[in-house]
Amino acid sequence: MYKKKLPSYLAENNNRNLLKLLLALAWKYKWNSLGVLFLQIILLTIGLLGLGFMGLGVDYIRQQVAPPPDGAPALKILAWQLPDFGNALLTLLLIAGAILGMSLLRGVLNYCYTITLNTFIHCKIVVDLRGQVFEKMQRLSFRFFDANASSSIINRVTGDVQSVRAFIDGVVISVIILVLSLAVYLVYMIRINPILTVVCLIPTPVIYFLSNRFSAAMRPRYRKVRELYDNLVLVLSEHLNGVSVVKGCALEPRQEQKFKEANDAVLAEQKDVFVTTSRFNSLVGFIGQLSTIILYGFGGYLVILRETRGSSVGITVGELIIFGGLIGQFTGQISNIANIANTIQHSLIAAQRVYEVLSAPVEIESAPNAVAPAAFRGRVEFANVTFGYAPTTPILKDLSFTIEPGECVAILGATGSGKSTLLSLIPRFYDPNQGVIRLDGEDLRNLDVPTLRRAVGTVFQESFLFSTSVRSNIAFANPSATDAEIATAARIASVDTFVDQLPNGYETILHEGGTNLSGGQRQRIAIARAILQNPAVLLLDDPTAAIDAHTEQEILSAIESAMKGRTTLIVTHRLSTLRRAHRIIVLEHGRIAEVGTHDELFANRGLYHTIVSHQAG
Repeated sequence: MYKKKLPSYLAENNNRNLLKLLLALAWKYKWNSLGVLFLQIILLTIGLLGLGFMGLGVDYIRQQVAPPPDGAPALKILAWQLPDFGNALLTLLLIAGAILGMSLLRGVLNYCYTITLNTFIHCKIVVDLRGQVFEKMQRLSFRFFDANASSSIINRVTGDVQSVRAFIDGVVISVIILVLSLAVYLVYMIRINPILTVVCLIPTPVIYFLSNRFSAAMRPRYRKVRELYDNLVLVLSEHLNGVSVVKGCALEPRQEQKFKEANDAVLAEQKDVFVTTSRFNSLVGFIGQLSTIILYGFGGYLVILRETRGSSVGITVGELIIFGGLIGQFTGQISNIANIANTIQHSLIAAQRVYEVLSAPVEIESAPNAVAPAAFRGRVEFANVTFGYAPTTPILKDLSFTIEPGECVAILGATGSGKSTLLSLIPRFYDPNQGVIRLDGEDLRNLDVPTLRRAVGTVFQESFLFSTSVRSNIAFANPSATDAEIATAARIASVDTFVDQLPNGYETILHEGGTNLSGGQRQRIAIARAILQNPAVLLLDDPTAAIDAHTEQEILSAIESAMKGRTTLIVTHRLSTLRRAHRIIVLEHGRIAEVGTHDELFANRGLYHTIVSHQAG
């Protein structure tokens, strides 16, 4: 199995480069971020003013109860001195009105801040990033999808993108707000009393140290949660896709148990993470409370010094209240370091998984000077082609053959001989490890990829239908097709023999995977889709495997007209189909064992004779 190698800058422990990628994402939305920060600065200012007016009100009341001696400093909030209104009640009402007004303004701005932040984060970043990931997946080769389970890919497009966007609001914006808040709170506290500030901040370095240790310890835990969740989605996805098998074997209880085990594993790990995080937050909260204890111990002593001795190093009761609010906000922001560290670890894990997609190499893409012919004749040539999904384990070995335009060639061989793999190389789902494949004499790697794939129609052994109308499924590769063109393709593929029996004809909406149709009906719609594409080369990967003998004859007879003027490669074991081919290529262990018509190969009594005889037997 091919295993994708991560780019060096996404190596497991290369956190610095992952952070650079995340910061680059944040910088892309710098104006939105600045708008959010501006609102937060206003909220911070209003909060400080509110605290200041509360302290001012308390000191004013205290002053009215026990007037200070002459020469005592005037009451101030920040650098603004309280004017003498000549009436105590009027002054208190004005102070109360200011506090009320700021509370109302803060409520309105908080609403605006929440709306702005969530609109920016969820309606812009998440949508843009999810779109980037999905767009990149359209350009990735089949190797990427071979190496990653669909559950993991779905998780990256949904859950991991959500975790990455949390880096913007939960880290970048939060860190800027934290630094700004701490700086403002610190300056304000120092203005009130430098000694009290230093004493109250003694527990702060301990919180910072513990937060760093906690952050490093939790990262592998978050990775394990994501992996367990990938497994849960995989179990669910497999059950939904294989529900008919489960019910057919009456194994619903076993599947319930399997899902329960996967779900319980996620729950147990998440619960363990939550318990650990809660313990850490409680510890940080306790340490943060030490600052409050110091404040009311030492700060209370400073108030007594001011009130009883008039000491200049003391503080007023109002200043103690202001300081209490400030130290509470300060320690709260310091405690928030743990949440930021937590979010960083979430984001780093998610970012690595998202950027694995965004940075995955696009192996199959058009060359800068790619050729895009207006039309193809359909001459296919394999020259010494060797290919393996893992380069060290080739599946196809040194294949060389040429198919002329309009020729129908059947591919026959035992399971695992490389038949479907051979077909997948023609539309460049993969590139050969060695050798060259040409279409009309041009190396496929020199052709424009979309042009090439529009020239090659493919019908897979298990054709996929979308959850849309029959008409839309037929016209999927050619959305601009007219009703007449759709009807012609449907007639050639014998879709017209059953479509009128559907509830709404061509407008009938198919269930997921086309489950409201029979296997033969689904295959005929897929064949009509390939015919409407009007390809120069038609690839049929055992298209009659799920069709009964009567329907097979109808389809093969109809397809014969579609084959005219087209090169056709068909993988099949059906003798009736093999007889219709101009030539048959027999594969054995990835090599060409025999080439010839049915009569020639059967007369040679080689591998082809053995396979056909076993089928007849």
